[in-house]
Amino acid sequence: MMIQHKKLWLFMLPLLATGCVYKNANREVWIDTTDTVYSTSVPDDKSSVVFYRQANAIDGPTVNVYVNGQYLGSLQPNAYRQETVCAQNQRFFAEFANKDVAYHEKANSGDYYNLPEAAVSFFKIVQGENGRPALQAVSPEQAEQEMKGVQSQHHTLSRVQTAAQCSTVLKKYTLQASALFKFDRSGYKDMLPKGKQEIAAVSEDIKQNPGRISGIQVIGYTDPEGSNQYNNKLSLARAKTVKEALSGSGLDPNLITSEGRGENDLIVTDCRAKHPKDAAARKECDQPNRRVEIILHGEKNN
Repeated sequence: MMIQHKKLWLFMLPLLATGCVYKNANREVWIDTTDTVYSTSVPDDKSSVVFYRQANAIDGPTVNVYVNGQYLGSLQPNAYRQETVCAQNQRFFAEFANKDVAYHEKANSGDYYNLPEAAVSFFKIVQGENGRPALQAVSPEQAEQEMKGVQSQHHTLSRVQTAAQCSTVLKKYTLQASALFKFDRSGYKDMLPKGKQEIAAVSEDIKQNPGRISGIQVIGYTDPEGSNQYNNKLSLARAKTVKEALSGSGLDPNLITSEGRGENDLIVTDCRAKHPKDAAARKECDQPNRRVEIILHGEKNN
C-alpha cells in the first residue's frame, strides 16, 4: 500500500528502519511494495536468494525472515525479498513477526543450505509444524510461475551482513547410530557407553578447533524401513539427544542446532534391491544410513 501524504511518510520513517508497523482498525498497514522484478545479476563468488510469500500460503500475520540469525525483512502475503549472500553454509529461518521468540532461537534456528554461485535461489513461505512458517526450496521454474504478481517488499532495512570471508564447513563428524543408541531408541538414557565416549571425544576435538566457530549442526538420519513420519520423528529425537550431550560437555548450546532428516540422503541406496526378502541382511546393509552427523561451521584462521 503506497502512502501519498508527505507528513505521514515522514512520520513513518522511524518505524520503517526498525521493522515496525502501525495499526489501522486492528489491521497491519505496510508501505513500499513495488512491482520490481527480482535481479538476476549476482557476483561470481556470491549467491542471491529470493524469499517469497504467496497470497494464501499461510494464515497469520507478517513473517520475518532471518539469514544466519540476522534480520533480512518482513513479508506480508503476495510479497518477496531478495538478498546477496555467501554461497555455502547459509542458515535460513522464518517466524511470525508478532511471536515472542527469544533472540537465541532466532539467531541459531533454521536449516543450512549450500547455494549455487552466481545464481539466484528461491525459497517460499509455507505452513510448517503447529501452523508456524517454514521455508521450502523451489526450482526457478516453479518460482517464476508462483511469483507472478508478487511484489517486492522493502519497507525495512536488512541487517544481513555478507562477510568478506564466507563461512565454511570446518569439519564433519559421522557417528553410527548403532554405537550411539540401543536399537530403535533415542533418549539420553538409551545411549550406549561407547556412544557417550564418542560424543565426549567429538566435543573435545571441537574445543581444540583453530577456526572461528559460528555454528554446530547436528543432523539425525535413519534407514528407509518404517514410515516417513516415524523416521523423521526418530531422527530428530536422536539429534536432539546428541545436542543435549554436546551441551552437557561444555559446548555453547546457543551454537548448536538439531534437525532430523529421516531416510533422506541415504549413503547406501540399494539395500531393498539387494535383499528384498532378507530383513536381517537389509538391516546390516542399512547400518551406514542410521547415523548422526555433527557439522562444524565457521571461518578458518588465516
